[in-house]
Amino acid sequence: AEYSAAVAGLTQPQTEAFAELARVAHLLAVSKIPQVIEWVEDVLEAQEKVVVFAHHRDVVEGIAGAFGNEAVILYGGMSNEAKDASVVRFQTDPTCKVFVGSIQAAGLGITLTAASTVVFAELDWVPGNMTQAEDRLHRIGQTGAVLVQHLVIDGSLDARKAVVLIQKQRVIDKVLDDDHSVAVTE
Repeated sequence: AEYSAAVAGLTQPQTEAFAELARVAHLLAVSKIPQVIEWVEDVLEAQEKVVVFAHHRDVVEGIAGAFGNEAVILYGGMSNEAKDASVVRFQTDPTCKVFVGSIQAAGLGITLTAASTVVFAELDWVPGNMTQAEDRLHRIGQTGAVLVQHLVIDGSLDARKAVVLIQKQRVIDKVLDDDHSVAVTE
């Protein structure tokens, strides 16, 4: 019992720090909604459709809400039928211009090739989650080059996340590098 109490005491500050970090990330994401909406409106002036990824449900809903019937959403907790309906409508309905999905729920197993631009309103700490979300556009049927945009506020937690993501991806790339040649020096 004493050991368990000691371990709990050690992890409590870390748990509190993570909770505060999550709270700040959420506040930042919510505060960015107007700028994300403006950015997506600008993208739609040049593109017919756009995919937007976020992490928080209220951010997904806030962005999609600005586009009314021109947008569909996909996040965790939706029925499979509702998720499928969002994907099908985005892929086939020319009046549906914006797909807004959560990085986790919409980042796997779906095809979003109706768009060639993807905007990340929020970032994930895991590079693989970001790559998987991007890959929803890099699928069979994609006819254009895919443009990936990350909306990051300089000097914010977003900026720190971006740096960490780049560092993590570099490590992953080095580990998975197939070029095992050894440099020879004379």
